[in-house]
Amino acid sequence: GILFVHNLYHHHMSLQLNLRSAFLGKASVRAASPMASKPAGSSNATRSVTAMAKKKGIRVIVTLECTEARSEGGTPSRYTTQKSKKNTPERIEMKKYNKYLRRHTLHREIK
Repeated sequence: GILFVHNLYHHHMSLQLNLRSAFLGKASVRAASPMASKPAGSSNATRSVTAMAKKKGIRVIVTLECTEARSEGGTPSRYTTQKSKKNTPERIEMKKYNKYLRRHTLHREIK
């Protein structure tokens, strides 16, 4: 009777703690749990999350835009690609497919 209900309650509480740790991480479960007591000096509040790291290098992402579509009054197609500033300091020119004109056209790098 009462012992069964008591054991069921503690089993339910441990399941809740396990679910919290799965979704929130162990640090927030310890802080939210009434059973856990930590010394005043050891806090996880100073933990910081860093953003994605920037790549260090000479490669940059550039946009290539169709040169022929504007003169014909059509929609210019755009592509993005990478280039090395060291090897190609000037602007890139390539033949790429323009889906609006349905043919390959000259594309130049834009700012």
